[in-house]
Order: sequence, then structure tokens, then C-alpha cells
Amino acid sequence: MTSQMNPARSRNFGILAIVCLALAAATVMQASGWNQSSHYALTKSIAGGSPIIDPYRQWTGDKAKFQGHWYSSRAPGLAILSVPAYAGLELVGAPALAAGAAALKREGEATWALGLWAAVLPLALILVLVRRLGERVEPGLGTPAAIALGAGTLLLPFSTMLFSHVLSAALGFAAFALPWREREGRPRAFWLVGAGVLAGLGVAAEYPTVFVGIALGLYAISRRSAPEAAPGRRPRFAAMAQRGLAYSGGAVAGVIPLLAYNQWAFGSPTHLAYADLKAHQSGFFGIGIPNPAVAVEILFSSRGLFVLAPILLLSLVGIVLLARRGLRAEAYTITGVALAYLLYNAGYFLPFGGEVPGPRFLISALPFLGVPLALVFRRMPGPAIALALASAVVMATATITDPLIENEADTGLWGPALAGGEFQQTILSAAGLTEGWLAAAPFVLLVGAAVALAGVAAGSERLALSPRQAGLGIAAVAAWAVFAVLGPSVLGVDASAGARIVAAGGSAAPEVDHGALPLLELAALALAVAVAGLALVFAVPRASARLRARPGGRPRESSLSPAGATRA
Repeated sequence: MTSQMNPARSRNFGILAIVCLALAAATVMQASGWNQSSHYALTKSIAGGSPIIDPYRQWTGDKAKFQGHWYSSRAPGLAILSVPAYAGLELVGAPALAAGAAALKREGEATWALGLWAAVLPLALILVLVRRLGERVEPGLGTPAAIALGAGTLLLPFSTMLFSHVLSAALGFAAFALPWREREGRPRAFWLVGAGVLAGLGVAAEYPTVFVGIALGLYAISRRSAPEAAPGRRPRFAAMAQRGLAYSGGAVAGVIPLLAYNQWAFGSPTHLAYADLKAHQSGFFGIGIPNPAVAVEILFSSRGLFVLAPILLLSLVGIVLLARRGLRAEAYTITGVALAYLLYNAGYFLPFGGEVPGPRFLISALPFLGVPLALVFRRMPGPAIALALASAVVMATATITDPLIENEADTGLWGPALAGGEFQQTILSAAGLTEGWLAAAPFVLLVGAAVALAGVAAGSERLALSPRQAGLGIAAVAAWAVFAVLGPSVLGVDASAGARIVAAGGSAAPEVDHGALPLLELAALALAVAVAGLALVFAVPRASARLRARPGGRPRESSLSPAGATRA
């Protein structure tokens, strides 16, 4: 008899894993760049009673001039939602204290503290929701899906910085979770109104969240009027209209803060600071016709989404599995959101968005890709475990070393920086307590704990590896490592991406020349960790079984009744 963990214990371990990952993000105090400084300047200004950032205009290049005054060129949602948190910081004198601190510049410590509210908490919300939805589609495997997403994608580095992407991703994904919940019971307009409000707030935080809003609008109206509707029966127009009005009414309410800010700042509810940027005055706010070559760069360069986070390749498999489970509307919605962001990003004049560790404009689509991973962990545990571990190594390294890189070649900084103990500030180093590996230890240990707890929450039965699955896992991670090292260079993807950076006014010259294979050291490390992880997952259940089989060994009884056992 195989033992299975009590669902309550599994849930507790899952929540603990999420807490560990959120705490890991909270320990890192990144250097503050233009984007972060722009959000912080706007938050300070709004808290002071003005949308004008003139006093802080030297802090950032992400600004726009309108009628003789400077404004943040960022969407105002993050700043608006952060004003209460900033007021709390001011109440205890944190900004003034941070201004005189030596660790970071321009109140950088206060920027970090604000990020705990505007980036770390949204990360935790995303992981809780991914875990919950993942548990619905594959009981017991929601936690591995959530931690694979949180530790192994761009969500991790961006949860340590005051960008708006994690916040907008949390709002957009929460807007998806509500109608999913509503579709499981009786039709209720309340959930649709709430989804609309969250989608509208997401647009206020990051304008492209409108793509999520449109996809969710279609998802909201696509439900039949009652759960017991006859198979194949099309929804009646009246029911669709009612559901559409509920959702759109909520969306209008959600964008009111954005409209009110625009009226306050520019005298027009429809005027966006984006419109005052020269680069956004061509095409549709800088967006032209999607370029297939740019799409390839976004996905397969050395900063590409699938190169740095190969676990997301399995999300595509998971979407197919989701549709086969009968959740076609959810599968279509996830696919629609992902494609919309890819096409929009492939048409944008600055595809990667400046000095960042990967295509940051795709972050809002990532939570949607997390849910199908629960199915992949069930169907393909070997490749899922291997690629999740490799992704976590790459993203954790980028986060703790230098996430704000300028080009593909600078990914070569990550491996040597890790080997040399050259890390970003942490709560320990900022306090002057220690440097190097000791300073980074809380982050590394907490990420490791989150990964381990995700495995414990799933249980050895659900993640058990057959020799075949272990072999598939090794083959999958080895194939990824070979492509990550050779593919972007040999296929010319990095060269193409570098030329695009230069055309947009940036530099493709590496900060330090690490040769033509920038990810060599990091890919080798990720491969080694993934293989070691597979060996551990493969060996531990067998060693435990042999131990229980010895004379005097006591097999554990199942903590679940047969009715509570997971599906085969």
C-alpha cells in the first residue's frame, strides 16, 4: 500500500512553501533603476498631493513633460495603490532614514520597503491562486506548479523590484480566478463584477493588461446560462448580454482611478503620459505590426523566455492536457492571453523593455501558464521536475546577482558572479552585517526550502519517478542546456536581438566579454542541479520502501480513506 499525505497537511506545506518563496524575494534589495525610481517618485508626489514629479525629475529617465512639468511615464496604478503603504513608511520616518543610508541611492531602502507591498505581496497572491486552481485540475500538484512558476520564471526577479508587472499580473490573474470559480456553481453576477474590477485595476497598473481584460470578457460571456444546460447548446443572447454587462460594468469601475488620475494630472481622463514620449508617437503607442523575428528573439535568445525558464515549454503541453480534461474555455483563455502578449510584444519598438533579465512585457501572461503545469507534473513528472529545477537555478541566480542587464551577452555575468559571490544587496549586507555568500544565504536557503516543501506537499507518490521518467527528465534538461548554450549564438538569435537593441538606441556590447557562449557556466550548473534533483526524487522513495521492508520496519498506514485517494 502506498501512503498518501493528509490533504490538510499537504495544504499547510504548500502555504509554507509559498511563504518561503515570498520571504526569499523580500530579502533582496536591488539597485534602483529608472523604472523603479519613476514609480517611487510618483508615489511620493501623489502622497504629497500632486501628480507632478518635478522635485524628483533627476532620479529617472522614465518621465514625460507636459505643459512645462514633469510626470512619470509609468501607468499610475502601482503608485495609487502604494500611497497607503508609503504613508505608513512616512509615519515611521522610513524615507528620511533611507535618504541618509549608505547601502542604496536616492531612498533606495524605502523603494525596497514599498516593493514589499507592491511586488512581494502580489507574488504571494499569484502563487496562492495558481496553487488553488492547480489543485482543482490535479489534486495534490498545485503547489509544485505554483513554486515552479514563482521560482523558475521572471516573476522571481521582478518580485524584488518596484516594477508594475507582478502587480498587474496578480490583478489580471485574480480576475481570471473569479469567473473560473463562478463557472463551477450557479451563475452569479457578483463574481463577474469582481473580475471586471480587478481587470480594470490591472489596466491602471499596466496598460497592456487590457489584453487580459478582453480575453476574460470573452471567457465571462461564454458560459451557458445554467450548469445543467444541454451539451452543445449555445448561450442565449440575453444571458450573454447580462454577463457581459456585469463584467464590463466592473471593468469601468476598475479603471476609474486611472481616469481620475489622468483628469487630475493632464486635465483629460483619456490623456496618457505614454502619449508624450517620442518613441510612442509612432504606431499605436510604439506598437507596430508583429515581427516574427522579434517573437523568436523574445522566446529563444539568451534572454528569451523559454531559454531562461524552460519549464514554460511544458506549459504548452499542459494547455493541451487541460483541454482534454474538458476545460476547453479555460485552455482557450490561457492560450489567448499568452498569444496576445507575444504578438503585442513582437510589435513593440523595444521588445525586452530595456535593462532587464528577460522579456518583461510577457510577465502578465505567466500566471496563466502556471496552472497547466499541475497536469504536467502528473503526466510527465521527470521532465517537469528537471526543467523546473533548471529554471529555478537560472532565475534565482539572475535575481541575486544582477537582473538589470542590458543585452543578451550580459547573461554571461551571472555564472561568474555567482561563483565569485558578487551579489546584490540583501537585508544582511545593507545592515552591514556580512557580505558575499553569507549575505545571500537567506535568499538561497529560502528558495531551496520553497522547492523542497513543494515536493513534500505533493508527496512521494504523486512525484514518484519510474526509470523511464527519470531518463526523460535527464534527456529534457540536457537538450535544454545544449540549446541554451549553443542555440542563441549558432542560430544568430542573439546577434539579431543585439542589432535591434542598437537600433533602439541601446548597446549590444557586453559589460564584460564572456565569449560567444554566455550561458555556458550557468547552464552547466542548472543541468547538474536538475540531474541531482532527479536522482534524489528517484532514490528516496525506494530507499524508504526498503527501510520499511526490513524486519521491525513499520509501514505507514494511508492517512486517506480510499475515497480520498487521488486519481490514478
